[in-house]
Amino acid sequence: MNGCFAGFIGTYTQGGRAQGIYAFKLHPESGVIADLRLAAESVNPAYLAISPSKKHLYVTNETNKFEGAVSAFALEGDGLRFLNQQPSKGTSPCHVAINNEATHAVVANYMSGTLCVLPLEPAGALGEPVQVIRFTGSGPNRERQEASHAHFFMFDSHNNYGFACDLGADRVMAYSFDKDAAAPLSPAAVPWVSTKPGAGPRHGVFHPAGTCAYYVNELDSTVDVLRYTPSGGTTAKGSTSAGTFEKLQCIATLPPGVQVFNTAAAIRISPDGNFVYTSNRGHDSITIFKVNNITGALDYILTVPSGGKTPRDFTIDPTGNLLLACHQDSDNLVIFRIDKPTGRLTPLREYTVPSPVCVVVGDPESMLD
Repeated sequence: MNGCFAGFIGTYTQGGRAQGIYAFKLHPESGVIADLRLAAESVNPAYLAISPSKKHLYVTNETNKFEGAVSAFALEGDGLRFLNQQPSKGTSPCHVAINNEATHAVVANYMSGTLCVLPLEPAGALGEPVQVIRFTGSGPNRERQEASHAHFFMFDSHNNYGFACDLGADRVMAYSFDKDAAAPLSPAAVPWVSTKPGAGPRHGVFHPAGTCAYYVNELDSTVDVLRYTPSGGTTAKGSTSAGTFEKLQCIATLPPGVQVFNTAAAIRISPDGNFVYTSNRGHDSITIFKVNNITGALDYILTVPSGGKTPRDFTIDPTGNLLLACHQDSDNLVIFRIDKPTGRLTPLREYTVPSPVCVVVGDPESMLD
């Protein structure tokens, strides 16, 4: 298939039916997937991140019986070549983020409640960990918030600041980032913003304009909308404190009136910044929100069936034409067409994938011929 994007799927191999990382080719116009195959054996490759150069793939190996790990692969043609692996200095590493200059990887270790910072070598391999940050705290949900649980990390667009979700303590942690420092992350002037008690912040995404961030809360199935003040910016209250969030809104991910056991999972924003999408596990659906282009606030549009059981992750292709949802408990990947003017979803195709928990698609620079 000419003119296709490269895609990769992370899976659960322990307690699941998968063998590692799966690769595919995606046609961005038709939504057809071809050459879906096992690309590399790997233990519980639960989260994937493609490097800014589109030449490397970084993978968390999520284990909780011993120290977890993070692996590096080179993207070569339509395959993966293993580079190396380093310890994540914690248990259950569930997320990895790469800064824009590809100098560092930051891994969130869920069970141990830690962040681990690793330098990246010019050829893409992982260096030994240089910093470990341990969260402390708890929340009112006794089963899920008995301690801190690091679940996610992301950089702002300038890579001056980074933000981590502590699901266990209901906090979004804020850090200054200095790639040249021995310990690249240091607490920001405002070190965290709190969510509603028991919300359980899980994942976040910045608006393309960098003016707002959207965080999905796993435990109470809501989205927090936060106004962002970058370096040199001014808050709505007149403060010049950089790298800070101000709360604008909290909105439910489930349809009005629906009461069902649910845990929200992934959150994405369309490339044009007009729509935010979240996935619901239990309700097994995807919710669509319209972004107010002045305030950044969200308006609920519609919730649609995701096409499988337990939609742990989904992604939007770089053209904004397609949404790909992977279902952990029904072994399938569902492709939706996105109607760009309205944000609404139409199911197109379905593919069998064992125990999928993460999906990424490269941008035009990583198109395969």
